[in-house]
Amino acid sequence: MTSAVRRLLALSAALLLLPAWAAAQESATITGQVTTAGGDPIAGATILVEGMNLGTLTNVDGRFMLVIPASRVMGQQVDVTASQLGYKPVTETITLTGGSATLDFALADDPLRLEEIVVTGQGTQQERRKLGVAINTVDGEALSRSNESNTVAALAGKAPNVEITSNAGDPGASAYIRIRGAASIVGGTQPLFVVDGTPIDNSSHRTEGSHAGTVTSNAVIDLNPDDIESIDILKGAAAAAIYGSRAANGVVLITTKSGRPGQSRFTYSTNFTFDEVNATVPLQTSWSQGLHCAPLTPEERTEEGCSGPDDEFAPTTSVTWGAALDPGTRVYDHANEVLQDGYRFENNLTFSGGSERTTYFLSVGRMDHDGTIVGNQEYNRTTVRLKGTHSFTDDLTIGGNFAYTDGVGDFIQHGSNVSGIWLGALRTPPEFNNQPYIDPETGLHRSYRYPNPTLLARGRGYDNPFWIANEILNEADVGRAFGNVSADYSPMPWLTFNLVVGADYRNDERKTLFPKSSSSYPNGQLIRANFVDLRYDESLTMTATRDLTPDISGSVTLGQNLNHAEYRRYQTDGSNLIFGTEELDFVVTPTPDEYKEVIRTDGYFGQAQVDFYNLLTLTGNLRRDGANTFGGAGSHFWYPGVSASFRFQDLVNVDFLSFGRVRAAWGVTGRQPEPFSNISAYTKGFFSDGWLGDGVQSIYLGQEGVVRQGTAGNPDIEPERETEIEVGVDLAFLEDRVNLGVTYYDRQTEDAIIEKPVPTSTGFFARYENAAEWYNKGWEATLDIVPIRTDNFSWSIGGQWARNESCVTDLAGANDVYLAGFTGSQVSLVAPEDPSDPEGTCHPWGVFFTDDFVRFGRGEVVGGVEIDNAYPDAAPGDVYIAEDGFPVYDSDLNVSGDPNPDWTAGIRSTFTFFNNLRVSALVDIRQGQDAWNGTKGALYYFGTHADTEEMHGAGQPWVFEGHGPGAGTEVMRNWNTWTIGGIGSGFTGPSTLFI
Repeated sequence: MTSAVRRLLALSAALLLLPAWAAAQESATITGQVTTAGGDPIAGATILVEGMNLGTLTNVDGRFMLVIPASRVMGQQVDVTASQLGYKPVTETITLTGGSATLDFALADDPLRLEEIVVTGQGTQQERRKLGVAINTVDGEALSRSNESNTVAALAGKAPNVEITSNAGDPGASAYIRIRGAASIVGGTQPLFVVDGTPIDNSSHRTEGSHAGTVTSNAVIDLNPDDIESIDILKGAAAAAIYGSRAANGVVLITTKSGRPGQSRFTYSTNFTFDEVNATVPLQTSWSQGLHCAPLTPEERTEEGCSGPDDEFAPTTSVTWGAALDPGTRVYDHANEVLQDGYRFENNLTFSGGSERTTYFLSVGRMDHDGTIVGNQEYNRTTVRLKGTHSFTDDLTIGGNFAYTDGVGDFIQHGSNVSGIWLGALRTPPEFNNQPYIDPETGLHRSYRYPNPTLLARGRGYDNPFWIANEILNEADVGRAFGNVSADYSPMPWLTFNLVVGADYRNDERKTLFPKSSSSYPNGQLIRANFVDLRYDESLTMTATRDLTPDISGSVTLGQNLNHAEYRRYQTDGSNLIFGTEELDFVVTPTPDEYKEVIRTDGYFGQAQVDFYNLLTLTGNLRRDGANTFGGAGSHFWYPGVSASFRFQDLVNVDFLSFGRVRAAWGVTGRQPEPFSNISAYTKGFFSDGWLGDGVQSIYLGQEGVVRQGTAGNPDIEPERETEIEVGVDLAFLEDRVNLGVTYYDRQTEDAIIEKPVPTSTGFFARYENAAEWYNKGWEATLDIVPIRTDNFSWSIGGQWARNESCVTDLAGANDVYLAGFTGSQVSLVAPEDPSDPEGTCHPWGVFFTDDFVRFGRGEVVGGVEIDNAYPDAAPGDVYIAEDGFPVYDSDLNVSGDPNPDWTAGIRSTFTFFNNLRVSALVDIRQGQDAWNGTKGALYYFGTHADTEEMHGAGQPWVFEGHGPGAGTEVMRNWNTWTIGGIGSGFTGPSTLFI
């Protein structure tokens, strides 16, 4: 064959193959629609080509278009998956060829989210249906509907046995979270918060004492709730054991929103909310102020046994509530005059999208919140978040996540201090006008105890509430940056390495100014403080996943973790202002204070999971932790956890049962000792009576001295230990229209750290010891029902219920351990009545321990008479009434109430019209808890509470035998709360902006 013929044949062959080659080089376009099982379009559904990192989102009509580059079209088969939160994902297999292909999906409802992948901590994941532990998930949409600016507060009523208590209704106020009861005394009960794999700070700091000052913000308030995709709450020890010695209080895993492959899109949301106080303290308007004689006339002052000019007062020889007001006397509403309507205005803008290898998400949020008290009360927050990923190869993906928050707040003095706004307002007699709070003649601060001021640097008894609101400054300026960098490397389809390195830096600058004439500091005080919280965290994991047989699969994760938590405080208290100033240069006596603590933790962990025949899943994990706060050189502790999940719906022939699972788990978690618990540290020498705040500093040769702290360190201190067993069942009926979950748990706390008293001859008052024990056990239940579901209307109703029972079984010989409290009441851990029967005679964790009236059933002796024997028919707990008709004061402390609720619940209901209009509401319930109303008790004492208007003896003197401050139980009451929140509506417009 000649060369010419060969060239001709080669050219002919090339021409014949040209169409096939051209087709192979043509891109593939997949179009289609995603709908519900009833045919309604699903907007925002994710379309993902498995193994190619390609995807897009559906528009408002549920339609999508996905273009695959020609270079990746090789005639191969690929799996295309459509998914959306609340629906079961559907996967279809197609052959990739050049040109167009149509692929439609119909998604069935999945209210249980059984197919969803759940983050279980430290880089581990698991399908929800295979979980052997109780993990409650709250999605970002539910958080948004709560209309709360604090992410913690937004969790109220959304998960069983997750108690949320707000510090106050003030802007920027902190919210407290407790999961399955209390787990620690000295270490608090706040869980570990983890955002996108990196632990973050959720502390709160005070510049003043525990009974005074302003509300404080918990650090999670810096997180914009609109940035959150979902929150997973690890409640049990088996679920949280992989976090080891930091997980005794549970773990809250927060996943923020991410970009998705597909077209770029903008979203904008705005929310305007009014705040109104729905109840105030009732005050009497019939009687003048009598205690301390002010502001009575000179004649009235003499009658009351007082003397002196109007600008002075002297102790009384009798205590009265004052004389009756003359008819027609003008009175003032002191409970409401300092209130106003507040508002909160929020705006959030996001920009997100992605390509075949890159995703990005950018958000900017702004919140302005003005409070319900006049004057300096507001909190403003600006947030920015940038998050993205890029796949450099099919095996390597790098991600970054950065957030910045600027929070600025002005707060009002609260608490039990004479410059607290409610003491000044509610104790003012009804006929005194608090306006103007500046005397027009002298220009000085006036109050009801000093109505005609002539002196500047003198206390007013109680500050005028308008002075407090407008002149006393309490400012906070928070700057916070946090985030992480991650890398995922998969050298083989079954093997993945994941590295996450994160940091969290928070700087909280505070300024508190009491001008001269403030009752707390008549000569004025200026406090400047900086609180710095710094966290570093590194976590490296290796995960191997293999199918061992066609019916048995498994995975193994091994990892290590390093964590550095540092807190620094720089504070200077400047007393005696030279003149009204906000600079420390102009104070007479500056008192600096500096503090630093560091906790370093190293951990190694592993988790193994095996699934048999898609019916039984066994999971085990183990962590080994060491920390510098542990006693003993090189001490490390182990934290194991195991769980099992058995899904039986396919084994029973019940048509209406769509899902059934039983689960069981056991695990151990810990709580690290506080810094300096393992050493006897030194502190600045300062001695005070603990009441007035004035004290003596330790000075030697002109230098400030130091002293040993009052509590001795324990070089053998160990982490607190929680051991828990958990069992449960989850059922779904009628194609998942009815879903029920029930869980029982029993958690034992051992080696709880207390400050155990020691002989003062040791040079200390107490020593840190692993000594206390208690338990928490209870039930949790969830129920979700969809009674109505049609093409144009649906109604869903859901609820959760929980009951926790706690019992303090051992306090190492101590009768009680003080937790918190003030005059008239305290909250304490109290030892069992009978040490030989601790569980039968124990008290709940943190009961009210107060003075009381003499009661039957306590073996009391009054006037030499044993009252239980003298009155055998009296029921235990009844108040003993003496012959004069009055109860007898008992100064001994007794258990008088339980602030823990008998049970809690949450009920939510949602109506959806035409798939785009939704109306929802939520009710948060707490039933059967006791509360001590200290405000009411104080107002009884001052005679301004409305109850004193008609009390027995009003208007005439009464004298009875004995004396005392009044029993704390007098204002104890059963407190049931039903809080209605999250009422709102949402509308999805007819179009979405794509670029």
